[in-house]
Amino acid sequence: MSNSILLLPFIFAFLTFVLRFYVKENAASMASPSFLLAATTVLIAGLYLFLGIISSLPPYSTIGFGLVGLVLFGVSILRMFIV
Repeated sequence: MSNSILLLPFIFAFLTFVLRFYVKENAASMASPSFLLAATTVLIAGLYLFLGIISSLPPYSTIGFGLVGLVLFGVSILRMFIV
C-alpha cells in the first residue's frame, strides 16, 4: 500500500515556506524562521520516507505524520499573511 499522498502537505508547506523566504524575506539569512521551517519540513518528510523504506514505521504513524504535515502546511499559509 502506497502512502505517497501523505507527502503532499509536506511538499506544499515546503514550497510555501521557500516562497516566503525568497519573496518576503529576500533570502536574507539561513537563520530566518521560514528557512528553518522549510528545512524542518524536509527533515520530517525524509524521516517518514526513511522509516518507510526500512519498514520501521510504528502503528498509526501515518496519521501522526499526516497531521504534522497538515499543521506545517497551515503554519506556512499563516506565515504568508503575517508580516
